[in-house]
Amino acid sequence: MMKPISATLHPVGQVTSPGEFAWACFAAVERRAFGSFHGAVFGGSYAEASAWMASQLPHVRAFVLIFTRGEGMERFLAGLPAEVASVPMAGGAAARANGAATGFTHPAAQDLAVLALMEGSWEAVSISAHFPEGEAFDCPGNDPRKFSEVRTAQGALGVGDFLRQARAAHGLAPDDWDRLALITEDGTVLPLHENGDTVVSGADLPESRRVRLAFFDARRGSAAILAQARPGALAFGCAGLFGLFGTDRPWEAVMPTTYLFGELAVANGVPRFANLTFSLLIPRP
Repeated sequence: MMKPISATLHPVGQVTSPGEFAWACFAAVERRAFGSFHGAVFGGSYAEASAWMASQLPHVRAFVLIFTRGEGMERFLAGLPAEVASVPMAGGAAARANGAATGFTHPAAQDLAVLALMEGSWEAVSISAHFPEGEAFDCPGNDPRKFSEVRTAQGALGVGDFLRQARAAHGLAPDDWDRLALITEDGTVLPLHENGDTVVSGADLPESRRVRLAFFDARRGSAAILAQARPGALAFGCAGLFGLFGTDRPWEAVMPTTYLFGELAVANGVPRFANLTFSLLIPRP
């Protein structure tokens, strides 16, 4: 466990490359000075981080969480004390090199690194560039992320056939796993990938296992992000969206943005782990 340290962090310009995130990204030599944040940083296990976050009450104004591994985030967030979960927070999972089990954080951490902001007034906002279409359907099964069939109002269908039909109806390539995703009733976006005859979600399915399909829309997504972009905001986007938007990312001229492998979303005021999402901390007067 790394001992908590006091820190004055100086974000500078844009952080635009998908890949590793660290508090050091704020000190990178980039385009322009962006002010400073006063707070404390901590790295440790899920249990240690939860206790440390609680110890920062009532003075903490917001949290930034960067997870090192691609598992356990949902249980950690669901287990946070209510008074901690009510603090505005943003972040996500550190991007990992191909084949790597963990991503890079600074301070180094077993499960996650946490930044506690001690000044200002903040609002946590989540933005999706995938928009729901069609009726809700069920994904039966016992695994929190895997399923092999869907159940619609018309009956059961293998998930492979179901997704092939959906892609064809939207003019997508048969192997396009980025422009199509799942979305829950509360707006949490879940990407998909194949695993044999099953499909695996990038985050846990909701307890009801009831979802809808959602499709990427660059124009609507960019407009939604720009509507929330503010100087002084901290933005964490999905590396998948970095690729989907290509070079057209105008929000980066307004707020520093880093791209991760999964994001901390806010659904009905409750922190959730999602993907293909923008996770923002926006300063308020």
